[in-house]
Amino acid sequence: MNLIKRFIREDDAATAVEYALIAAIVGVALIGTLVAFRQSISSMLSRASDVIANQ
Repeated sequence: MNLIKRFIREDDAATAVEYALIAAIVGVALIGTLVAFRQSISSMLSRASDVIANQ
């Protein structure tokens, strides 16, 4: 129990939680962006693949 209380009181724990929240938000934003532009990304990669295959 003392370990938990000490962990909560320390600033390092708060910093770790903040970094974890930032990482989670960035991850969700990245996934959202990829989902929103998946058709465009797929088309671009297909064109690049065709160009490489035809050389």
